[in-house]
Formats: sequence, C-alpha cells, structure tokens
Amino acid sequence: MTDTSITSQGAVPGSASRHTSGIALALAGAFLFSWKPLFVKLLYGYGVDAETQLALRMGLALPFYVGFALYAFRERQRAGLATDLSARAVSFTLAIGILGYYFATYLDFLGLKMITAEFERLILFTYPTFVALIAWATYRERPSRALLISLALTYGGLALIFLKDLHSFGPQVVTGTLLVLACALAYAFYMAWSAWPIRRMGAPLYTCVSMLSGSAVLIGQFAVTHPLRALLVPAPAFGLAVAMAIGATVIPSFLISEAIARVGPGPTSVTGGAGPIITTLLAVVLLGEPLTVWHVAGMALVIAGVWTLSRKRS
Repeated sequence: MTDTSITSQGAVPGSASRHTSGIALALAGAFLFSWKPLFVKLLYGYGVDAETQLALRMGLALPFYVGFALYAFRERQRAGLATDLSARAVSFTLAIGILGYYFATYLDFLGLKMITAEFERLILFTYPTFVALIAWATYRERPSRALLISLALTYGGLALIFLKDLHSFGPQVVTGTLLVLACALAYAFYMAWSAWPIRRMGAPLYTCVSMLSGSAVLIGQFAVTHPLRALLVPAPAFGLAVAMAIGATVIPSFLISEAIARVGPGPTSVTGGAGPIITTLLAVVLLGEPLTVWHVAGMALVIAGVWTLSRKRS
C-alpha cells in the first residue's frame, strides 16, 4: 500500500522543544512517505511489474522490521509489560496483516499503473472516512454531522479529479480508481480491527508482526509467479527499489513512530495532510503529471473533508 507506520500507545508529555521536534519528525515522515508512488511510477518505466517491485521493497525492508520486532519485545519485557503471544493473538495479527500489508498494498501498486501518483495519494488519504463508516456500521450509531460533511467533501473532491482524469486518460482511470479505493477500504478494516491486538502486544510489536505476515505473502506470491532472475533489474531500477524500501518505507515509519511518542497521534495525524500536497508537487515536477484548477479544487475538498472528520473524532 499501502504506507507502513509503527505507532505507539500514547504520547509522552514533554517540553515545547520536544513538541517542536515531534512535529518536525512527523513532517519529515510525511515527506518521505510521499515519494513512494513516484518510485512505483518510475519503476514501471523500467518495465518492473508490481510483483517484482513489492518483492524488492519488502525483501529489502524486512530485516529492519525483524530487528525492530525483537527490540520492541525486549523493551516490553524490560518495562514489565505483559505481551500476549498466544495462538489466538498471533494468528489474528497475522491474518489482518495479510489484509493490510498484502491485499491493500498489492491493489495500490496495481492501481498506480492506471492513475496518476497525485490522485492515488489523495484516494488513500480518505481511508479515515472508511474507518468511520466501519465504526458506524459496527456500533449502529447515527452518522454524525461531521461524518456526513466529511463524506460530501472528500468524495466530492475525488469526483472532480476522477472526471477530469477520465477525460484526459480514458477508461483505465475507472479501474485504477476502484483498485486504490479497494486498497483504502482494506487498510481501513486493518486499522479498525487493530485495537484488540494492540492492547495485547503493544503497537510497535503488533505493527511489525502484521507487516511481516503481509510481506511474507507478497514475497511468496513473487516466488510462485516469477523466476528468481526477475529480481535482477537494471542498476537504476534497483537503486529506486532501495530508495523506496529504505527511504520511503523504513525510515519514515520510525520517524512517525517517534513523532507519535513525542506529541501524540492527533498532532501527528494532522501532518498527514501534507502528504497529498507533497506528492502532487513532486509528481508535477518529476513525472510531468498535470495540475489543473480541477486537481487543486479536488485536493482542497478532500483535505478539508478528512480534517473535518479528524477534528471531530479527536
């Protein structure tokens, strides 16, 4: 997908300098995560398909997350925190990891072949509205005014860009949009179902375990569908894969984790609004993607919609 972020269970109160540094870390993480769709697009230009890209990305990132999982487990032991590694907790975490880090990510990479990087990032940015809808359907509560306003703004903004891109690029935009929307929905379910295992094993360890399960399936899919020599991509393409795995996956995930530890999830999530803007600017400059008044208006509506929902929920 989808983007990998390691979260902590709460904010640690600190000084003004700690708050400032936390916001800076969150912005740095958002900036680095924003490069992912550009790397995917550039790798498609070298003829590297989605399965090979994902195998390279996760294969290169995997050792870092294995190491961090061991570190997170030792830290919980050192702090005297109980860690539930029962078959039930681990199997549930592995299962939703496949949903959030295999299914969602694979759909995202497929969709990126058919739509612009800026539109993909904007669609993914709407996943909090799916989380809210899932919670509403689960608990049978009346939809709040904030949720209805958010839905109208976010999907109105997406519709503007969709119609513009459909006119510019043709029917493939329909398929690409549906794939990335399905990715956002899958990731929303992953987020909505994460509360129980996070309480049982802690957010950092949970995130690593679920990410490892999704990565294992992605690498397994490549092994079944491709010969091993497919990993021998041109040197520039391998450099892009390394940059995507380390620079746009591992490093920003740790930056976001530390940002949440310093300022809490609320302020950190607000900085996510910079993601679509950064991706749009990078895509226009580096990929030559179009930026019209329709794209700007659609982006503004989506960001306003997600901000409205996030403000109400916090």
